[in-house]
Amino acid sequence: MKLRIPYQDKITLGYSLARSAHFAAQQFSLPIFEFLTTGKRKHRHSLEPQKIKLAYTELYRLLKKDAENIQHGYYPMDVLKPENLAEHFRRYPRIIMDGYQIAKRRMDRNQKDFNEEANEFLKELPEYYQRNFHFQTGGYLTKESADLYEHQVEILFSGAADAMRRLIIPLVKDFYPGQGEGLHFLEVAAGTGRLTRFMKLAFPKARITVLDLSYPYLKKAQDNLHDFDRLDFVQGAAEDLPFQGGKFDFVYSCFLFHELPLEIRRQAVAEGHRVLKEGGLFGFVDSVQKEDTKDFDWALEQFPVDFHEPFYKNYTMNPMEGLLSYQGFAKIKKDQGFFAKAVVGQKPFSS
Repeated sequence: MKLRIPYQDKITLGYSLARSAHFAAQQFSLPIFEFLTTGKRKHRHSLEPQKIKLAYTELYRLLKKDAENIQHGYYPMDVLKPENLAEHFRRYPRIIMDGYQIAKRRMDRNQKDFNEEANEFLKELPEYYQRNFHFQTGGYLTKESADLYEHQVEILFSGAADAMRRLIIPLVKDFYPGQGEGLHFLEVAAGTGRLTRFMKLAFPKARITVLDLSYPYLKKAQDNLHDFDRLDFVQGAAEDLPFQGGKFDFVYSCFLFHELPLEIRRQAVAEGHRVLKEGGLFGFVDSVQKEDTKDFDWALEQFPVDFHEPFYKNYTMNPMEGLLSYQGFAKIKKDQGFFAKAVVGQKPFSS
């Protein structure tokens, strides 16, 4: 029997599919520009037709689930509000130009290429962070990198990055229904504040402390979120949170753990546990891991080859659910969509 989708779901899903097609078109255009500028063509032996078909099938399922989550009231339609189109199209030529620098860095396997602006921050940062993740210009340490990042991620995931981020919200809403009255959240490694925006739309009355290790990205988050209230911005590291214990009702992150060495991952989970109130939630959205899917093993192997992700292979082999259980989190729940999974666990009450 064919599943009937409500009319509003069809509109929402149609918009998301059109948006995905737009970013997919930009994704397919970048190798052309890279070839024209470097004279080298990418070889993607892993991208067989059946794998591409499977990937786009999973992308469709994710966008459909996202539309259903809006229909069910987990978050409002406002999460789909498009950015200013003029700004979007002005940014794309900058991404093309940056793509040349990324391609050159990838070809030279150069992951320590920093300009004067980035070098100003390096001495303040841990060693694992002092690199050009994804071979991107400036790493996470320049205003230009912060300006381009969200657009680049959406191109990478064919317009699915936002929907993947939102996978965590229903898991939290099932535990904290309502608008977040009296709740204090901490978002770790918030980047430019994209998930923060969605969390504020879902929990408009919650206070959220927005933390990131990068000053330029934290400043971009402040700019992006200027129209929301009950937000505090703090510079800091996930493995050494500058907060007293038992302060927050919910601690979460997005696309953080795959960029951390295993020992730092463990410390970040331990720190999240420390600053949570008893009964509070710890959660994250990140890449799927080996135990989550066999269909995307090829992608998990290809990703760190195409992009500078030195800790990614270890991440895929060490289930995050195990780290949460080891730290003492209970009632662990998860959801999965496309290349991402969301996981939430509860800090037990003392007996």
